[in-house]
Amino acid sequence: MSVIARAGAVLAALILGYFAIGFIAEHWAWFVAGTILLCGTAVATWVLLRSRGRSRDATERALHAEREALMKSVDDMQVPMFDAMIGRLLVGLDAKRVKKFGHRSNTLGCNFVVTLHGGRRIVVRAKKDDRTVKREGARHIQLLGGEIQPRWSCDAGVLITNANLHGIRHAARNQATAAQLGVFVIDRRRLAEWLDTGEPPAALLPATKELSPARS
Repeated sequence: MSVIARAGAVLAALILGYFAIGFIAEHWAWFVAGTILLCGTAVATWVLLRSRGRSRDATERALHAEREALMKSVDDMQVPMFDAMIGRLLVGLDAKRVKKFGHRSNTLGCNFVVTLHGGRRIVVRAKKDDRTVKREGARHIQLLGGEIQPRWSCDAGVLITNANLHGIRHAARNQATAAQLGVFVIDRRRLAEWLDTGEPPAALLPATKELSPARS
């Protein structure tokens, strides 16, 4: 850019600035009112969004507390009561048939074979937390995954437990193992939601064509 062009640009900027300052000075009241209005709107929006966020957080905390109280009663159940509760939940799926297989003197849990309308069969293992499930979650998923077809002649497997298998320490391993073996995991959070709402996970509904591993 030539010196003349630069000088012209500077001069034009000065002229525009002069007229702009004159316009603002003449209409300063409008500018002050507009600034106050914009600032007020911004503050009001911030306060509203913050209050909504707090309200949502409070609602979520209250819901979590209610469901944890519900799960405390589940934690206090004896194993036969826990198995019976899971059986009732599975019957509530309106499946074509639910058949129970007992523990057979092992510690892996109680098994149910559920035949959904349409012919799909899933094996559901109910495993009440014995203070080791959280630590050995991947092992339980592996054992169930290895039995889906060879032992139970089923299309997919579901592990239901009141333990938390999505804790930070073990979540990645459990999720990867479940995805690899085709096991859908319903742990503490999902089970609490099912008990609270009466609505089973979508993957267990009779109309579902395919079970996919659980996501945290």
